[in-house]
Amino acid sequence: MVADRLAARHFTAQEDLPKDLEPVALSALNPFLRGLLLTDGTVSRTLEAHTLRPVLVERVEQTEQAVPDELACHLHLADGEPCVRRRIAMRIATEDPSVWAESFVVPGRLPPAFLTALSGNGQGIGGSLQQLKLESWRELLWFGLGKPPAWPGQEGSVRRTLRRAYLILTDGKPALLICEDFALREDSGLLGLAGTVDTR
Repeated sequence: MVADRLAARHFTAQEDLPKDLEPVALSALNPFLRGLLLTDGTVSRTLEAHTLRPVLVERVEQTEQAVPDELACHLHLADGEPCVRRRIAMRIATEDPSVWAESFVVPGRLPPAFLTALSGNGQGIGGSLQQLKLESWRELLWFGLGKPPAWPGQEGSVRRTLRRAYLILTDGKPALLICEDFALREDSGLLGLAGTVDTR
């Protein structure tokens, strides 16, 4: 099937799907969610273009933090190499988030101005990369069905999410690893993104 070939071609570590996630076929997702899952562009801009509504990016937490073992292997970290964990939530004209993202940033592989730009940029990591005109590319790792992250203050009505992980590489090295959770809703028998509305 085309859907299976797409997943195999674009997700390089699907066999590393964490044990707390369930596999899901691309054919179970509605067209917009499939496109969002496979995009290598800025999620907030994609959401605004689809919904024609402002997307609020709220920083939940940013702290120096060790990378979990199941993710650290993808970043090829040296012993003791510092990493910054950043958590954000995105809302599209609703109280509940439509997207959560947890990012692990390796500051030593990015320009010193990156974290400064990230702190002052309302469009998050993608907006900061664009602001600095930093040459980079993304490598999609895996995707599956899970539950919303249990971050303090982020409780809501969503019960299931579609999670994907990907790397952002600069100068030939992985500089960021990002896990995004997309809140799910039923959409005519398919899974769609909660918080979005049908557009004309």
